[in-house]
Amino acid sequence: MKYYWLKFAELLSRLFPRRMTYGIARRLADLYVLFDKRGRENVIGNLRQIQAGSGVALSPRALHSLARENFLNFAKYLVDFFKFLRLDPKCIDEIVHFGNVPTVLDNLLAHGKGVIFLSAHLGNWELGAAALAATGYKVNTVALRVPDKKLDELYRHYRASRGLYPIPFGRAGRECMAALRRNEIIGLVADRDFTGSNQTVEFFGRPARLPDGPAKLALATGAPLLPIFMVRLPDDTFGYIVEEPIWADKSRQTVDDVMRQIAMALERVIRQHSEQWFLFHNLWDIEVDRALATATAFGAATKDVTNSEANRAATHE
Repeated sequence: MKYYWLKFAELLSRLFPRRMTYGIARRLADLYVLFDKRGRENVIGNLRQIQAGSGVALSPRALHSLARENFLNFAKYLVDFFKFLRLDPKCIDEIVHFGNVPTVLDNLLAHGKGVIFLSAHLGNWELGAAALAATGYKVNTVALRVPDKKLDELYRHYRASRGLYPIPFGRAGRECMAALRRNEIIGLVADRDFTGSNQTVEFFGRPARLPDGPAKLALATGAPLLPIFMVRLPDDTFGYIVEEPIWADKSRQTVDDVMRQIAMALERVIRQHSEQWFLFHNLWDIEVDRALATATAFGAATKDVTNSEANRAATHE
């Protein structure tokens, strides 16, 4: 059934202008905020933790307003996911502001070790990778396998249509290292750990599960980690935020050391754009997060995760 909903959404995005589709999506998102109490409270809780970890205390009314904006931005993200399945140069020129990203990337690739993109479920991470691929960079992205074969093939088609090269989650380590040896780019989202690990790192003042794969990959290969994010601007165009590269040194750093650097880079950007950070469960509830990760990555049933949470996670992985 989800396959046909996705194809229907793809059709709508082609039939109607972007602004009109935004309007429809935002009205549906308002209904979702109203009736999805669990999702709404999870987002409010995450926003509260971000503010508390940043030394800020917002009123309940302000948090609710910020959570609503988060859902509305996610609705826009879904519209753009289908609207920009194929990117042409004119479209890129109209909606993407590259800034100094090409210069930064070329300087890093000159080292010959490849580059590890670190992003998050923030803004429009898919479009961020696709826009760079459309300008000639070879971008590989680690993708979860969807148990439904037809749905999995559809997701692969969507990524391929954007010029991205998917690496299956189950054998990501070996293929990522091979791509870096070819001096290519690996795109990873660093705010969700889809393994069953209990390892945590301090994130906005409390322990949370973040993936240690990027840190291990950087230590093993010497490739730089580049925290890079694409955020929505007020006029609904997009711009990149690029943090300083992280150069992991296995002679003097551990995985935990690099993980702390990654967490701090994520914190800086998420703090500024929390209304565009699309996480709809409590990241700081370690056991629920592990259960949801397992259900999403491996299709395993779990009593701790509702179907709506698992479906929502699968929608934007």
